[in-house]
Amino acid sequence: MTLPSVAIVIPTCKRPELLKRCLSRLVPYVAMHPECSITVSDDGDASVTRAVLDGELGIVNIVQGPHRGPAANRNCGAAHSEGILLIFLDDDCTPEPSLIAAYQDAAEKHPEIGVFEGRISAQGTAKGFADACPENETGGYLWSCNFAIRRELFTRISGFDERFPFAAVEDSDFHFRVKQLATVLFLRDARVWHSYERRLGWKPVKHHALSLVLFMHIHGLKATRQGPVKFLKSAIKRLIEVGNRLLRRRTALHPMQGLRVAWVNLQLAVIASGWKFHAKLAAMFYPPCCSSCESIHSHLRGN
Repeated sequence: MTLPSVAIVIPTCKRPELLKRCLSRLVPYVAMHPECSITVSDDGDASVTRAVLDGELGIVNIVQGPHRGPAANRNCGAAHSEGILLIFLDDDCTPEPSLIAAYQDAAEKHPEIGVFEGRISAQGTAKGFADACPENETGGYLWSCNFAIRRELFTRISGFDERFPFAAVEDSDFHFRVKQLATVLFLRDARVWHSYERRLGWKPVKHHALSLVLFMHIHGLKATRQGPVKFLKSAIKRLIEVGNRLLRRRTALHPMQGLRVAWVNLQLAVIASGWKFHAKLAAMFYPPCCSSCESIHSHLRGN
């Protein structure tokens, strides 16, 4: 059986130790399979990463990222790679040694399938409301840290939408567009492990909310199945969760982060209710704190 050529694309930014751990699980397989390659797109300083990896993981192609966020960085890595099947992983994942083979086998057996969704298992436990992990044990999410797509389809949908500058909602947008054109098959054997990440403060919550408004702006409330009732239910659900976890005093660190998420869902309910004025409401609730925020506001204004 002739295995399909594969390009593994990994975006990174100033996390050499995590990147080394991820690559160490991939390089042995790639070294024995000439149809496979690894491209790392570095949104930090690619020359520093090359120096760190020099002599250890020499078969890895490291290119300079465009400094415009994860979506643009993934597109950059894909553009500098070769292979009919693109496998996207994140640098903070720990892949199973059999991951590449699982994707190749599925691509060979299912030529009618355009996208393969990998399994993501949580490593460790959440200790509070600021801890999150993109866990995916049953499929249906297509998180960007573990999936494969045929290059022809990736090119047809123009890759990731670079209007999303944050690591937020850009993969949901990608999944939304993919589903319009292709079938997605979940592969339990294509597995990575992902640790919980702690995100504290208002900024990550705000960036996620602003990205979600952009997603609705691009595709419309009806198409994305968003609306004031959904956001209101999400706010109530989060408030109940905060209360329950505080009473049990388990995994209840940083309750303020849980309240921030509830509050932002209330704000999103207001924005969805007055959708005609969503650009002005978003500017009022989420004033720009950086150039990336400003770029989203510019798109919302239609500029």
